Amino acid sequence: MAELIDEWAGRERCFRLSFGNVLDLEQACRGDAIGEIFLRLTTGKFRVEDVFHIIRMGLIGGGETTVEAKRLVETHFDQYPYLDNAELAGNILIAVMTGIEDADTASSDSDAVPTPISFSEASQICRLFHMSPIELKAMDYADFINMLKGFNASSSQKAEPPSEEEFDDILARYEPEALTHGGKL
Repeated sequence: MAELIDEWAGRERCFRLSFGNVLDLEQACRGDAIGEIFLRLTTGKFRVEDVFHIIRMGLIGGGETTVEAKRLVETHFDQYPYLDNAELAGNILIAVMTGIEDADTASSDSDAVPTPISFSEASQICRLFHMSPIELKAMDYADFINMLKGFNASSSQKAEPPSEEEFDDILARYEPEALTHGGKL
């Protein structure tokens, strides 16, 4: 699994989630699956305990002892704005869900701007955000845009937001009965 090096609690720290850490994280977050936790975080509907446990488990996976990781989050968590902590937690989850490109393998042309992702199919959205079509159908457009903003803020890869009409069209082409309940997908 990919490591994330980021400043937190006064110095640069290593955050990493292994398979075992993910299982522990799911248990700590009321038994919710990693995909559910990821969706809550990227749509802004996270619980504070989600963020707390992601950072704690990331520290443990990054090499801190269980006791030291617990001490760090208990001591420093409230010293940062919750959105800053949520951004860090989001970066930790993105590292485990999609990986992080190593500087050595990154393009040497630092001026090149990556081509933004443009959505045309529901399957693209589901693959990128590790969600099922049912979860996508259940999401309203505003929540999708919030999830996309979270992705764009925490990733070097960018995605262009479709218009609400384009989003509805993507869902309609995937499954026509997806458009029901007055805009609620």
